[in-house]
Amino acid sequence: MVHRAILLDTNRECYFINATNLSRDREIEVTHIWFESDRPVHVLNPHRPLPRRLRPEETWETWIHVDHLNQYSDHEVYSLARARLSTGKIVKSKQNRNVPPIGAVPGGAITSYRDRDAPHKAPLPHHAAY
Repeated sequence: MVHRAILLDTNRECYFINATNLSRDREIEVTHIWFESDRPVHVLNPHRPLPRRLRPEETWETWIHVDHLNQYSDHEVYSLARARLSTGKIVKSKQNRNVPPIGAVPGGAITSYRDRDAPHKAPLPHHAAY
């Protein structure tokens, strides 16, 4: 699922790509995420490294800044995201229309650039506003 929101940590607009393991009894592993086009745009987010293993019913999210995909309309972007699983299966995206107006980005706390300069502080989760 894909939606557009502002990453509050940086105040930049991003496309958020959410992967959810819909299985109730087996794990999956996401190995690659990209936006399919003439020249694919790969999502290489150091805050959300791949591969990522998801437990049953677990959700995880990564993001890419809107300016990386500014040649496309939102409507196009929502259907261009792809996720490759370790099985080789490719999953296509659709728009995530049921996003709360503000919240944490699923996937765990991450260290922001400013947190690296102050290692005595615990890293906080990133938040986004829709």
